[in-house]
Amino acid sequence: ITCGMQLNRTYAQGSDGRLGNDLVEIKTISPMKRTEAVEVNMDRNFSKLLIVRINENFDIAGKLIDRKSLPKRKGKAKVNWNHADGRLIV
Repeated sequence: ITCGMQLNRTYAQGSDGRLGNDLVEIKTISPMKRTEAVEVNMDRNFSKLLIVRINENFDIAGKLIDRKSLPKRKGKAKVNWNHADGRLIV
């Protein structure tokens, strides 16, 4: 919402929202998570991935990644925050 994204209705199939003409999948790294990686279902319909990281002080940062830069495969793919090349959104 802070990025100007319009979220899809709850439990909608496909992506989580829209940013302009792009369908966006949103994944979150919370303070309770042990790793800095998210798992993305590559079978879903999206053109951008937004990884939102929340630290223990509740500071929020995000990375917007083009699907073209993600692994080309079916099923699930892991994307690490530190290795993800994307536009940093704070």
